Amino acid sequence: MPRAKKIVPTPSVVEPNVAIYADKLTFSYNAKSTSGKRALTDISLTINRGEFVALVGHTGSGKSTFVQHLNALMRLQQGSLNVLGHDLAQKKPNLMQLRKQVGMVFQYPEYQLFADTVLEDVCFGPKNFGVPASEHEQLAKKAIELVGLDFEEVKNKSPFDLSGGEKRRVAFAGVLVSEPQILVLDEPTAGLDPQGKKEILQLVRKLNKEQGVTVIMVSHDMNEVYENADRVIVFRDGCLVYDLPPQQLFRLENEIEDMNLEVPQVAAFCNVLEQAGITLPTCHNVEEVFAALCALKEGSNA
Repeated sequence: MPRAKKIVPTPSVVEPNVAIYADKLTFSYNAKSTSGKRALTDISLTINRGEFVALVGHTGSGKSTFVQHLNALMRLQQGSLNVLGHDLAQKKPNLMQLRKQVGMVFQYPEYQLFADTVLEDVCFGPKNFGVPASEHEQLAKKAIELVGLDFEEVKNKSPFDLSGGEKRRVAFAGVLVSEPQILVLDEPTAGLDPQGKKEILQLVRKLNKEQGVTVIMVSHDMNEVYENADRVIVFRDGCLVYDLPPQQLFRLENEIEDMNLEVPQVAAFCNVLEQAGITLPTCHNVEEVFAALCALKEGSNA
């Protein structure tokens, strides 16, 4: 049976560089019913501005429920949560400002396209957030070019006449047009071919590294997680069970497989090398492993 509702104001000591602070965040579906289902239990974590954090866990582990709290799609039931200075324990947090600052890109975001033209679709955010009409097209142009599309070429096209990869980019532009400080991605590469996946992840990394956007990525692809994330937070049955850099997490092969998650190919290879007494510097992908092995060989021949 769910606990009695208890929302705790966020402490005033949250540091300016903290993007997300959660303390004992707990949530149940149908909380007022005796048959309510607990989805999150005592989630406590801090995510700093500019981090690239991956959330992983099997289906039903609680990760999607957690991220939907970040822009108040799900309202706080128990515990405390502060996002970019917004205390979500308040009765009336500034939801418009919060949702402008926290951009959500759901799985298959192209299904949310609706307008007659690309320009109209991308401008929906600024219109909704009260941005002066005189600024809409310039903001849309910036966002569309940021995702790698030619503004003049696509602005008057129907989004439904674009390729699958182009639709995904337009959907991203519709979120980026509001210049969010936090970008929440739910399986951002689902359904894309290998080249499409590579291009989307390059875009996300660019936003993170060059513009300082905090990225929260939900993913089932452990190879993508290993190659891109600074930290990996693992959910299991509504609880947070690991919060580690990927290179440390995926050394725990037995624990990872016990949670029905895969060990990334590069991590598995590096683990075998370590067991053989060969320790490489931190490597995120095959190219970096190859370069590290070549440097090791050259050093041994010197």
